[in-house]
Amino acid sequence: MTTPLRCIKVGVNGRGAGLITLLAKHPEKFQVAAFVDATPAIAKAEAEKRGLSAMPCFGSLPEALKQVPADACIITSPAKFHGEQIRASLDAGLHVFCAKPMTYDLSEAEQLVALAEKKQRCLVVDQQQQYLLTERTLAEWVRTEKYGKVGFMEMRVHRYRPKMRAFTGDNPFIWEQGVHSFNSLLAILGRPALSVYAQQTKPHWSVYHGPTVSLGMIEFAGGIPCHYLGTFDSRTLTLELRIDFERAAARCFAENSWTKRLEVALPGEDFKPAGVTDADDPTPAEWFNFEAFYRGCTQGGRATNDGRDNLRTLAVVDAFIRSSQSGQRETVRQFE
Repeated sequence: MTTPLRCIKVGVNGRGAGLITLLAKHPEKFQVAAFVDATPAIAKAEAEKRGLSAMPCFGSLPEALKQVPADACIITSPAKFHGEQIRASLDAGLHVFCAKPMTYDLSEAEQLVALAEKKQRCLVVDQQQQYLLTERTLAEWVRTEKYGKVGFMEMRVHRYRPKMRAFTGDNPFIWEQGVHSFNSLLAILGRPALSVYAQQTKPHWSVYHGPTVSLGMIEFAGGIPCHYLGTFDSRTLTLELRIDFERAAARCFAENSWTKRLEVALPGEDFKPAGVTDADDPTPAEWFNFEAFYRGCTQGGRATNDGRDNLRTLAVVDAFIRSSQSGQRETVRQFE
């Protein structure tokens, strides 16, 4: 293992470009050794834009794996390619950092986690939203029982995203955004989800092929219910994650913005600012996952949001989809 880690970067535009910029700020830990995208021309264009004319560029991951000495692969390609790219990287002996979702299939994800563990390689999924400052603070309040024990909670994600973009398959909202929501809920509560009772639909104006309105009741260990509503077809953006404790209610809230603020309401009173917003933390949320990945690669052991940890998130997605299809409450598979 070398330090910095030599990384093959799969997917160089959009979110991939942002991660390349983030890695460039930490050359002591990460060194991008190759760009991979749908065509070599796309990869080369990004390299030239960054003044990296000598960067090896490829149109396929197998080519890069054959030609470039590397320690890790960082994947931000469309999720339909994640499974094969994770497997190819692990088979080549590389550690893997992958955008969410790990795959669109829980069984395949379980196989990839088993492969990573067999080869003693670190596999981390970039579920970054749980590291936003409002959500980290709320998780600390739950852990320390700042306002007493949790009673119940509600999460609403109203997004205005009228175009399908890269995702054109079934269950678009749950796989693209719900996976973040469920990961955040698990991280904040620090306990497993046990069951889901869900319904999915879409409004008549939707252009998506699958349902874009996801409603459900998620039961967490300890008898804690969470009412969930998420959609891509709202007319405007509103985010709210609310927890009612014994002695107060707390919520992360935002309107027409992704920057949430934390608010608290004492019994019978209005919500008031708690002095915490996501903008207060200068550290990008993604960096927490990269640090965990670096430690996992160089020191071994478990990492937050590693593959086995992420199976718990994918299990909630799986139960949500099964429930929306069966019309019954579905049990969430449990993973250690």
